[in-house]
Amino acid sequence: MALLNVLSVRVRPERSHLYEESVRRIAQRAAERREGGHWQAQEVAFGSIGTLYFVQEHADWAALGEQDPPPAYMARLFGEREGTKLYHEMAECLAELRYTVSHDRPDLSYAPQGSTAPPALTLVTFLRARPGSIPACEELIGKVAEAIPKADDPSRLYAYQTVIGDLRTYWTVRPIQRVEELDQVLPPQELLIRAFGAGEGDRIYRKGIDALQRAERQMTVLRPDLSYLG
Repeated sequence: MALLNVLSVRVRPERSHLYEESVRRIAQRAAERREGGHWQAQEVAFGSIGTLYFVQEHADWAALGEQDPPPAYMARLFGEREGTKLYHEMAECLAELRYTVSHDRPDLSYAPQGSTAPPALTLVTFLRARPGSIPACEELIGKVAEAIPKADDPSRLYAYQTVIGDLRTYWTVRPIQRVEELDQVLPPQELLIRAFGAGEGDRIYRKGIDALQRAERQMTVLRPDLSYLG
Protein backbone atom coordinates (compact mmCIF):
# COMPACT_ATOMS: atom_id res chain seq x y z
CA MET A 1 0.00 0.00 0.00
CA ALA A 2 1.73 3.15 -1.22
CA LEU A 3 1.31 6.24 0.95
CA LEU A 4 1.34 9.89 0.00
CA ASN A 5 2.01 12.51 2.60
CA VAL A 6 1.01 16.01 1.55
CA LEU A 7 2.16 19.18 3.29
CA SER A 8 -0.28 21.93 2.32
CA VAL A 9 0.79 25.51 2.98
CA ARG A 10 -0.83 28.87 2.39
CA VAL A 11 1.88 31.50 2.10
CA ARG A 12 1.40 35.10 3.19
CA PRO A 13 1.56 37.13 -0.04
CA GLU A 14 4.13 39.58 1.32
CA ARG A 15 6.38 36.67 2.38
CA SER A 16 6.08 34.44 -0.68
CA HIS A 17 9.47 35.44 -2.14
CA LEU A 18 11.28 34.71 1.14
CA TYR A 19 9.50 31.39 1.58
CA GLU A 20 10.24 30.18 -1.94
CA GLU A 21 13.90 31.18 -1.67
CA SER A 22 14.13 29.12 1.52
CA VAL A 23 12.56 26.07 -0.16
CA ARG A 24 15.04 26.40 -3.04
CA ARG A 25 17.92 26.43 -0.53
CA ILE A 26 16.61 23.25 1.08
CA ALA A 27 16.11 21.49 -2.26
CA GLN A 28 19.59 22.49 -3.42
CA ARG A 29 21.24 21.30 -0.20
CA ALA A 30 19.29 18.02 -0.30
CA ALA A 31 20.48 17.43 -3.88
CA GLU A 32 24.09 18.23 -2.94
CA ARG A 33 23.94 15.72 -0.10
CA ARG A 34 22.00 13.18 -2.19
CA GLU A 35 19.35 12.89 0.47
CA GLY A 36 16.50 10.43 0.23
CA GLY A 37 12.94 11.63 0.65
CA HIS A 38 12.33 13.28 -2.70
CA TRP A 39 9.36 15.62 -2.97
CA GLN A 40 7.26 17.25 -5.64
CA ALA A 41 6.02 20.84 -5.23
CA GLN A 42 2.68 21.76 -6.79
CA GLU A 43 1.27 25.31 -6.84
CA VAL A 44 -2.46 25.93 -7.18
CA ALA A 45 -3.05 27.80 -10.45
CA PHE A 46 -6.86 27.58 -10.47
CA GLY A 47 -8.57 27.25 -7.10
CA SER A 48 -7.22 28.33 -3.73
CA ILE A 49 -4.52 30.72 -4.99
CA GLY A 50 -1.50 31.03 -2.73
CA THR A 51 -1.49 27.33 -1.80
CA LEU A 52 1.49 25.04 -2.29
CA TYR A 53 1.43 21.26 -1.94
CA PHE A 54 4.62 19.35 -1.14
CA VAL A 55 4.01 15.69 -1.99
CA GLN A 56 6.11 12.70 -0.97
CA GLU A 57 5.51 9.04 -1.73
CA HIS A 58 6.41 6.21 0.65
CA ALA A 59 6.21 2.47 0.13
CA ASP A 60 4.62 1.84 3.55
CA TRP A 61 4.29 3.18 7.10
CA ALA A 62 7.76 1.95 8.03
CA ALA A 63 9.29 4.06 5.23
CA LEU A 64 7.20 7.07 6.28
CA GLY A 65 8.34 6.63 9.87
CA GLU A 66 11.99 6.90 8.82
CA GLN A 67 11.44 10.48 7.65
CA ASP A 68 12.67 13.21 9.97
CA PRO A 69 10.21 15.95 11.00
CA PRO A 70 11.00 19.32 9.33
CA PRO A 71 13.03 20.85 12.22
CA ALA A 72 15.28 17.79 12.50
CA TYR A 73 15.60 17.55 8.71
CA MET A 74 16.74 21.16 8.41
CA ALA A 75 19.14 20.75 11.33
CA ARG A 76 20.72 17.80 9.56
CA LEU A 77 21.05 19.74 6.31
CA PHE A 78 22.34 23.05 7.69
CA GLY A 79 23.46 22.40 11.25
CA GLU A 80 21.34 22.94 14.35
CA ARG A 81 21.66 26.73 14.66
CA GLU A 82 21.17 27.63 10.98
CA GLY A 83 18.54 24.93 10.44
CA THR A 84 16.48 26.07 13.44
CA LYS A 85 16.69 29.71 12.33
CA LEU A 86 15.59 28.78 8.80
CA TYR A 87 12.68 26.69 10.12
CA HIS A 88 11.32 29.58 12.21
CA GLU A 89 11.78 32.09 9.39
CA MET A 90 9.74 29.87 7.08
CA ALA A 91 7.04 29.32 9.70
CA GLU A 92 6.57 33.09 9.95
CA CYS A 93 5.81 33.18 6.20
CA LEU A 94 2.78 30.90 6.53
CA ALA A 95 -0.88 31.71 7.02
CA GLU A 96 -1.87 28.03 7.24
CA LEU A 97 -0.15 24.66 7.45
CA ARG A 98 -1.73 21.20 7.13
CA TYR A 99 -0.27 17.71 6.94
CA THR A 100 -2.22 14.71 5.65
CA VAL A 101 -1.46 11.10 4.73
CA SER A 102 -3.40 9.16 2.11
CA HIS A 103 -3.08 5.72 0.61
CA ASP A 104 -3.53 4.89 -3.02
CA ARG A 105 -6.68 3.14 -4.23
CA PRO A 106 -5.70 1.29 -7.41
CA ASP A 107 -9.12 -0.39 -7.39
CA LEU A 108 -10.69 3.05 -7.96
CA SER A 109 -8.08 4.25 -10.47
CA TYR A 110 -7.34 4.02 -14.16
CA ALA A 111 -3.57 4.04 -14.48
CA PRO A 112 -2.25 2.04 -17.45
CA GLN A 113 1.45 1.41 -17.66
CA GLY A 114 3.46 4.24 -19.15
CA SER A 115 5.61 7.23 -18.30
CA THR A 116 5.61 8.21 -14.64
CA ALA A 117 7.45 11.53 -15.13
CA PRO A 118 5.86 14.35 -13.10
CA PRO A 119 3.21 16.09 -15.25
CA ALA A 120 3.35 19.82 -15.92
CA LEU A 121 -0.25 20.26 -14.73
CA THR A 122 -2.61 18.28 -12.54
CA LEU A 123 -6.36 18.32 -12.03
CA VAL A 124 -7.06 17.48 -8.39
CA THR A 125 -10.62 16.76 -7.25
CA PHE A 126 -11.40 16.58 -3.53
CA LEU A 127 -14.51 14.57 -2.56
CA ARG A 128 -15.94 14.40 0.96
CA ALA A 129 -18.56 11.74 1.50
CA ARG A 130 -21.63 12.30 3.63
CA PRO A 131 -21.90 10.10 6.75
CA GLY A 132 -23.05 6.65 5.68
CA SER A 133 -22.44 7.38 1.98
CA ILE A 134 -18.90 6.10 1.51
CA PRO A 135 -19.97 3.13 -0.70
CA ALA A 136 -21.79 5.44 -3.14
CA CYS A 137 -18.82 7.84 -3.19
CA GLU A 138 -16.43 4.99 -3.97
CA GLU A 139 -18.76 3.67 -6.65
CA LEU A 140 -18.75 7.06 -8.37
CA ILE A 141 -14.94 7.26 -8.38
CA GLY A 142 -14.51 3.67 -9.50
CA LYS A 143 -17.09 3.92 -12.27
CA VAL A 144 -15.51 7.11 -13.61
CA ALA A 145 -12.17 5.28 -13.75
CA GLU A 146 -13.80 2.30 -15.45
CA ALA A 147 -15.54 4.58 -17.96
CA ILE A 148 -12.32 6.25 -19.18
CA PRO A 149 -11.16 3.45 -21.51
CA LYS A 150 -14.73 2.48 -22.43
CA ALA A 151 -15.38 6.01 -23.71
CA ASP A 152 -11.92 6.38 -25.34
CA ASP A 153 -11.18 9.31 -23.04
CA PRO A 154 -7.42 10.07 -22.99
CA SER A 155 -7.29 10.63 -19.22
CA ARG A 156 -5.54 8.75 -16.48
CA LEU A 157 -7.09 8.84 -13.02
CA TYR A 158 -5.32 8.14 -9.74
CA ALA A 159 -7.49 7.81 -6.62
CA TYR A 160 -6.44 8.25 -2.99
CA GLN A 161 -8.18 7.90 0.36
CA THR A 162 -7.20 10.00 3.37
CA VAL A 163 -6.04 8.01 6.40
CA ILE A 164 -4.53 10.87 8.45
CA GLY A 165 -6.78 13.91 8.17
CA ASP A 166 -10.47 14.02 7.26
CA LEU A 167 -11.32 10.31 7.05
CA ARG A 168 -14.30 10.77 4.73
CA THR A 169 -12.17 12.54 2.12
CA TYR A 170 -11.07 11.01 -1.18
CA TRP A 171 -9.17 12.77 -3.91
CA THR A 172 -8.37 12.02 -7.50
CA VAL A 173 -5.54 13.20 -9.73
CA ARG A 174 -5.61 13.62 -13.51
CA PRO A 175 -2.16 14.46 -14.93
CA ILE A 176 -1.99 16.64 -18.04
CA GLN A 177 0.82 18.37 -19.90
CA ARG A 178 -1.04 21.30 -21.50
CA VAL A 179 -4.28 23.09 -20.65
CA GLU A 180 -5.68 22.48 -24.14
CA GLU A 181 -5.77 18.74 -23.39
CA LEU A 182 -8.85 19.48 -21.28
CA ASP A 183 -10.81 20.03 -24.49
CA GLN A 184 -10.60 16.25 -24.97
CA VAL A 185 -11.55 15.32 -21.38
CA LEU A 186 -15.22 14.53 -20.88
CA PRO A 187 -17.11 15.82 -17.79
CA PRO A 188 -17.87 12.96 -15.36
CA GLN A 189 -21.61 12.78 -16.14
CA GLU A 190 -21.05 12.72 -19.90
CA LEU A 191 -18.24 10.20 -19.50
CA LEU A 192 -20.46 7.84 -17.50
CA ILE A 193 -23.36 8.16 -19.95
CA ARG A 194 -21.12 7.46 -22.94
CA ALA A 195 -19.60 4.40 -21.23
CA PHE A 196 -22.66 2.85 -19.57
CA GLY A 197 -25.64 4.30 -21.42
CA ALA A 198 -27.98 7.17 -20.56
CA GLY A 199 -30.00 5.41 -17.88
CA GLU A 200 -27.21 3.64 -15.97
CA GLY A 201 -24.64 6.41 -16.42
CA ASP A 202 -27.03 9.07 -15.15
CA ARG A 203 -28.03 6.86 -12.19
CA ILE A 204 -24.38 6.36 -11.14
CA TYR A 205 -23.65 10.07 -11.43
CA ARG A 206 -26.70 11.28 -9.51
CA LYS A 207 -26.31 8.69 -6.76
CA GLY A 208 -22.64 9.59 -6.38
CA ILE A 209 -23.23 13.36 -6.34
CA ASP A 210 -25.97 12.95 -3.72
CA ALA A 211 -23.47 11.03 -1.58
CA LEU A 212 -21.05 13.97 -1.46
CA GLN A 213 -20.90 16.67 1.15
CA ARG A 214 -18.19 18.51 -0.76
CA ALA A 215 -16.68 18.34 -4.23
CA GLU A 216 -13.94 20.75 -5.24
CA ARG A 217 -11.59 20.73 -8.20
CA GLN A 218 -8.29 22.57 -8.50
CA MET A 219 -5.59 22.78 -11.11
CA THR A 220 -2.00 22.73 -9.95
CA VAL A 221 1.23 23.41 -11.78
CA LEU A 222 4.49 21.60 -11.08
CA ARG A 223 7.18 23.81 -9.53
CA PRO A 224 10.48 22.04 -10.33
CA ASP A 225 12.42 24.88 -8.71
CA LEU A 226 10.75 24.07 -5.37
CA SER A 227 10.96 20.30 -5.79
CA TYR A 228 13.60 17.70 -5.01
CA LEU A 229 12.92 15.18 -7.72
CA GLY A 230 16.15 13.22 -7.52
